[in-house]
Amino acid sequence: MRNHRSLLLLLLSLPLPARAALTPVGSPLVIPDSSFCAFNTQLEVTATPAGAFEVIWADDGDELVKGLRYTRGLLPTGSPQTLLPIHGGLFFSDFIGTWAGRYEVALNAMDLDDNPDDPAAGYRLSLDLAGNLLAPAGRFKPPHFFKLAPAANGDSLQFRIEPPIFGSASCPSEGLLARRIDASGAALSAESRITRKASAFALGNQLQAARLPDDTFVVAYATCDKLTGIVARRLSSTGAPIGKPINLPLPDRVGNFSEGGLVLAARSGSDFVAGATLLNPSTGLSGSYTRGVVNGQVFGPTLIPTPPGAISLPRLIDLAASPAGGYLLLFVIDAGNPAHLTLFAQELDAKGVPQGSAVAVAAELNELGASSDIFAAAASLPNGRWIVVARVQNRKDSNTCSEQMVGTVLKSN
Repeated sequence: MRNHRSLLLLLLSLPLPARAALTPVGSPLVIPDSSFCAFNTQLEVTATPAGAFEVIWADDGDELVKGLRYTRGLLPTGSPQTLLPIHGGLFFSDFIGTWAGRYEVALNAMDLDDNPDDPAAGYRLSLDLAGNLLAPAGRFKPPHFFKLAPAANGDSLQFRIEPPIFGSASCPSEGLLARRIDASGAALSAESRITRKASAFALGNQLQAARLPDDTFVVAYATCDKLTGIVARRLSSTGAPIGKPINLPLPDRVGNFSEGGLVLAARSGSDFVAGATLLNPSTGLSGSYTRGVVNGQVFGPTLIPTPPGAISLPRLIDLAASPAGGYLLLFVIDAGNPAHLTLFAQELDAKGVPQGSAVAVAAELNELGASSDIFAAAASLPNGRWIVVARVQNRKDSNTCSEQMVGTVLKSN
């Protein structure tokens, strides 16, 4: 009996990576799409605390942004709804969703038809519990606009670049401004400099914003000024910095939009994880890392391991937080035999450390050797579950390309 008890204690004392695993639950959810390989490939999934969720995606074939709500029982409620028409020259860069008693979504884009010299623009959607638009989409484009992040009641946190460009030729930098605006675009606060007393924003790089349940925010942006890596800041509901910046140094610079993502998910203003795919100017991609913050204490950097059989480096594409603790990281990598682009989901603990092995998602959509690109988004569901929506494009040749979009429910064991 003593030996059995000792064995049990030994098993229980094993680190979580030795015991944790993600398991797919049920059949994949096939999301209606045009099967046309889109240039606008952005998508987002936003879940309610009860477990219903809304999937929003751009469909170039029908020239629309569409949305489809799923119930807590994982059933679609009708057909996809039209949320926004897409005109030529409009290319989306980022969809951001949050639950604030209703689905609040920001669509960030580059509108090359409007002003090619300053193309950034933002669209704002508010949807009711059934996934219906509460009002026509709002469009915002102030001077030096950079990004919108959704807030409660149809409001947004609006980010703008603050000229001038400064710094060395190897590290051009600029400032970042934030303010809260209402559904019409009217200012609800003065602008605040979120780079105040902090390292500057790396020119042309990435910023992520995560809304918290109390309608405040955590933001993370790439920097090469004073440090190489990420700066995180807690912001008030109006965009004013709260406390000191949190510096998250990394071994190399954060990669640009085409090479890999800067990702962020937060559970509170002092508990969050940020990650990035890094780029060495001389040698190319150098790996993907996370940094965790728990009760204000910084952990990492932690290298995201390459799954067995993979022949490239992970590129981070999304990160979601669970209210119960922990995070889900999505990345793509060349894997398999023959190797093809594959989507993986990896659980992280509160410090951003991988737990268990990464799990391939939507692998059945990959025609061996044919996957040309994968886009995905994740959200937390009740009872230790996650919903991952993947958009997989398979290009056989220059004239033949097909696209499928599915949702996969994963459960933590």
